[in-house]
Amino acid sequence: MAEKLERGMGKPVGWMDDIHANISEQRSAPYDWVAEPGADNALHPLISWDQAADHSRIGGESNDDVKAWLPCPVICSENTYVLRVTSVSMEPKFHEEDLIYVDPDYAAVHGKYVVVKPAKSNEPILRQLVVEGDRKYLKAMNPDWPNRIIELDAKATICGVIIFKGELVR
Repeated sequence: MAEKLERGMGKPVGWMDDIHANISEQRSAPYDWVAEPGADNALHPLISWDQAADHSRIGGESNDDVKAWLPCPVICSENTYVLRVTSVSMEPKFHEEDLIYVDPDYAAVHGKYVVVKPAKSNEPILRQLVVEGDRKYLKAMNPDWPNRIIELDAKATICGVIIFKGELVR
């Protein structure tokens, strides 16, 4: 069976018998695989949306503003934080009460779901980032949402990229 897999992957016979170190260097994105059990015992703060606007203040397990400390099931940076979805703007992709893990160190590129603090608002929003040429847009997934696509203001702040979603069983 291993030989068939090796041939299918274009690897030499016996390749699966060896340990291959630094698998993370072979990945195109550093956060697209599941963390190994016990590999990272870091806990990440569940915070409010207004706290996400300045997540750099969050830290240390003694922080009274943190609602809970949660492990992330995928590899993420130490700056990752957790938010509870409070809007229907991103349904059906994200539902109210879903937990989203936001990594401010992950690159915000076309198609990623991001938490953005608009220039004229104190509270961030969850949207999909759309990049067309030199212009960037924010897209709500809910087809009934007003102003479903808006241009990203140059003064807006991208607070992080969604790297994992935990949803309630419905």
